Amino acid sequence: MTRRRFVMRNGEFVELDLNAKLPPRVAPYIQSDIAPYPSVITREMITSRSEHREHLRRHGAVEVGNEYPKGIEREALPPVREDLRAAIEASPEAHAEAQAASSAAKDVGPVGRIVP
Repeated sequence: MTRRRFVMRNGEFVELDLNAKLPPRVAPYIQSDIAPYPSVITREMITSRSEHREHLRRHGAVEVGNEYPKGIEREALPPVREDLRAAIEASPEAHAEAQAASSAAKDVGPVGRIVP
């Protein structure tokens, strides 16, 4: 079965020729540079694509998407049932201590690192 594509022109459907040559390009495609961002390795500002590539090369990092590199498996997370039970049964003093530790961690801010 061959594919067919139609477009609406002047109120009528017109079939497109999918094998027709594309018209010549009028202008080259120019991609804009990336917006500045802080490095997750050193927290320094990266302001261009070339700086991004050099930064990755300098620190031996590899840019990946949502996939995991081959050969690396995620560790299974430990069961949390006992931790939840202990948290529910914890005394108010222990809860206050946990809140203080949590607020202290928030004051430090995010720290990025690469996990092998």
